[in-house]
Amino acid sequence: MSVETKIKANLLKEVYTNIDKMYDFMEQHYILSDDHHNLIIKHLNKVKDQFYLISQTSKLS
Repeated sequence: MSVETKIKANLLKEVYTNIDKMYDFMEQHYILSDDHHNLIIKHLNKVKDQFYLISQTSKLS
């Protein structure tokens, strides 16, 4: 595994952790309907997918 790959993996892990914290924040501070709960999960997963794609296709600065 190259150094760049390791750095990207660590950055992606950090981003995913922060996205998970966003979900936890919503769960802790709001009473969500099932629809809203599912919508939050769906959109946060889309964000994770986009960050993964960016990480895989872009070079580090």
